[in-house]
Amino acid sequence: MESNFKVPQMETIKKTAEIFGLPVHFVRAKVNSGEVVAVRAGRKFLVNVDRFAEYLNSATIQPEQRSQTARLEPIKMR
Repeated sequence: MESNFKVPQMETIKKTAEIFGLPVHFVRAKVNSGEVVAVRAGRKFLVNVDRFAEYLNSATIQPEQRSQTARLEPIKMR
C-alpha cells in the first residue's frame, strides 16, 4: 500500500530566516504568535519551510489597512 505522504522540510528559526533573507526576530515573532507552523524540538523550534513560504505569499494586509496606508502623505524635507 503506497502513501502520498510528503515529509515537510523543517528548519530552525535561524536557518529559515537565512533561506528567505529575513531577520531572525521576524521569523521568531511569527512562530511565537502561532501565525506559522512550527514544532518544538528540545530547546529549538523547527519551522515548516513550505508552509512558511505559503504564509509569505498570502495577503497579510487587510483591505482597510491598505486604504489607510494609501492615504499617507510623503514627508517633506526642508
